[in-house]
Amino acid sequence: MSTSSNRPRPSHHTFRPTVDARLEERIVMSNSPVSLNQYLRISQRLLDNPSHRLARVVGFPAFTKDAPGVSESPRTIYAPAIQTIRGGQAVNVVANDGSRFRIQLSYVSNTQQTSAAEGAAGAYAQGSGQTALGIAQPTETPQPQGTVRVYPRPDGSVGIIVDGSTANTELTINPLPRAIRKGYAHSFAYGQAEQSRVLDVSSITINSGQIASILGFHTTNLTGPVTVSGTQAIDRMAFRSIQPGGSITTGGDLNTLDVLQGVTLSGQNILIGRDLNLINVGGDIVLENGGNLFVSRDLGLVLQPPKGTGTGSNVLSLNVPLVGTQTDEQFPGVSGYIQGDVIINPGSRFAVGRAIDNLFQVNGDFDGFSGFSWQKNGMPIINLPGGGTFQQLPYTIIGTTTP
Repeated sequence: MSTSSNRPRPSHHTFRPTVDARLEERIVMSNSPVSLNQYLRISQRLLDNPSHRLARVVGFPAFTKDAPGVSESPRTIYAPAIQTIRGGQAVNVVANDGSRFRIQLSYVSNTQQTSAAEGAAGAYAQGSGQTALGIAQPTETPQPQGTVRVYPRPDGSVGIIVDGSTANTELTINPLPRAIRKGYAHSFAYGQAEQSRVLDVSSITINSGQIASILGFHTTNLTGPVTVSGTQAIDRMAFRSIQPGGSITTGGDLNTLDVLQGVTLSGQNILIGRDLNLINVGGDIVLENGGNLFVSRDLGLVLQPPKGTGTGSNVLSLNVPLVGTQTDEQFPGVSGYIQGDVIINPGSRFAVGRAIDNLFQVNGDFDGFSGFSWQKNGMPIINLPGGGTFQQLPYTIIGTTTP
């Protein structure tokens, strides 16, 4: 009596390597055979016209695969889709172009590291002189305090409301990858080719008035107001860009404001309730139509470390070749590092209520310099040879300056 084998039957369509371990030659893996000449001509046409729309029309690479029960095509999304998860501690968002994001709250420890060396061993408190052993640290991360709500707007942006947050709560906006469905491993995802992976946020409201950080450095265009009314210090706000209509209002200090691209304030304000210790902008700052940037007290009072992928107050020393050399050259810390231009149009102001305590550097031009003001110079007095003194200017402008 013969016994049946449990081994799967071999497929006649399986790729089989040749004796020299190479895969057997195929012209093109598609549903309809084409000649070598057609194959190369289509390839060259797509290389000359790299738009994914043309590739989808000719079906190279193929969009779908014949698989039982699998049927999908790109959908038109008319408004951002919202899904609450983790009991309100996070929200999944699908933007109009199909980009996916997770807006979530996370926990920030009371005992953040005070230096890289202390952080490696675990520091309990700044200036304690003693570091904590790794085994003495908590084995579980506490749940974040607060909940987050997200609401879509007709223009495709979203508004964010955070309830019950504390100074130990961090709000992050991160890209969310899409899982590959069964049967689609060899199907090209044309829908993802159109996604910007950038979310327009038209408002962020912190109802409790307290938040540790708001982070969307590579993912978020701010197109509306951010309001944090409490006097508790905020460690960091980070956005991809601040566009016309965007504004920021805080009741207390903001340690670091990072903007990956540019800032355009048109009729709106950035108003810092006390100190702004560091502002990093990767493009231009444009103030127009009565838009203003106000710092109520000091700019650059406390030097800041690098945070995330942003630079810190030590940015001027980053590219100095010190390895294998000895130098006593000193590089000042910065209170602001603007990689583009600063443009202050008539009717707008960039005003610091008290002192600029560290160097404010503009790598481009400064147009409308008369709209830039501060009450007193907090930079140190430099002793010159021969007994003279020099009051260091609180700014450096690499390009030209116009009133």
